[in-house]
Amino acid sequence: MTPQKILAIKLRALGDTILTTAPLIELSRTFPQAEIHFLMPQEWSSLLEGFPGIQKLWKYERSHLKIARARAMARLAHALRQEKYDCVINFHASPSSSLLAYATGAKTRAIHFHGHHHRDRLTTVKIPGKGTLKPIIERDMDTLRALGIHVPAGRLPTLPLQESEIRHASETLTRLGLSSPLLAMSLGASRETKQWPLQRFVDLAIEWIKKEQGSVLVFTGPQEETLQRNFLTALDEQLTSTLATPTERSEIRKRIGTLHALPLRKLAALFSLASVWVGSDSGPKHLAVAVKTPTVTFFGPEDPFEWHPYPLDMHPYFFRKELTCRRDADPGMPPWCRLNECKIEENQCMKLIGVDSVLSECKELAQR
Repeated sequence: MTPQKILAIKLRALGDTILTTAPLIELSRTFPQAEIHFLMPQEWSSLLEGFPGIQKLWKYERSHLKIARARAMARLAHALRQEKYDCVINFHASPSSSLLAYATGAKTRAIHFHGHHHRDRLTTVKIPGKGTLKPIIERDMDTLRALGIHVPAGRLPTLPLQESEIRHASETLTRLGLSSPLLAMSLGASRETKQWPLQRFVDLAIEWIKKEQGSVLVFTGPQEETLQRNFLTALDEQLTSTLATPTERSEIRKRIGTLHALPLRKLAALFSLASVWVGSDSGPKHLAVAVKTPTVTFFGPEDPFEWHPYPLDMHPYFFRKELTCRRDADPGMPPWCRLNECKIEENQCMKLIGVDSVLSECKELAQR
């Protein structure tokens, strides 16, 4: 198989998009002569501008209005068909993205519906490993294996950064007065039940500074302004109640910086300068991994098997496996809880993760 023009597709969330950098690298390595395009969500597209081996990014913006969405899909399908692709690869298909792949007219189509009970449709090749429980990144790699590409297990996402981006990130740290060892903390989560208690983040930040003589940089994403404000309020209250003098409080406070809703590549560059990243299972976690920063991740409602395909020596996680309240997974699947609000168990899966244990892991990673 020697395709000259390839379209890769993944219309998913931030973490999924970052994980796709691993198969994209394998794709360009296998077919260095091919022109490779990538169709991805508009909101994450800045992350992969100039990504090695990708000649063109197609940016899809999903409308909330059904009629507008249908029209946009039709226009996009027509534009993609004009490109005359030899091969289309849909890493994590949905009904709409599989139709887009089919509409290209490409003779070779690897279209993979990840769901264990979902039949692969409109594909011209058989996807190996269908129905086998695997990490998400390996399911994406199976889409390449369907084309006869040999992909060793254990490949990780990666995001190359420009020297200028790293320099600007370093200047930001200098401006904020933050120094090494730097603990990066992402406060947000995709739902409330995946959120580590905010007070634990406050305590971790203070203890890191006291015991490691380091600094802390706290990140919040779009629509998380309230989370940032609540963190700062809790931080000031904690400092006031535990430290006697304004000088002591000021010494701690000036070593904690906060940044909100950064552009993704700026976020990645700052992560790359951190000694350790800590937070819930989320897009920022995968971004930290992609720039080779050690991570400590909190898992609560969801088992880490599918979403944490990383070596544990550099990317340990906390997960209370013994809890029996995760009851929403299909038979034979890892335990999972769908709740957005946990009233009965009071979110014990996250509350049982203690500050001292997290601090110990962060300290060990920072010293490597």
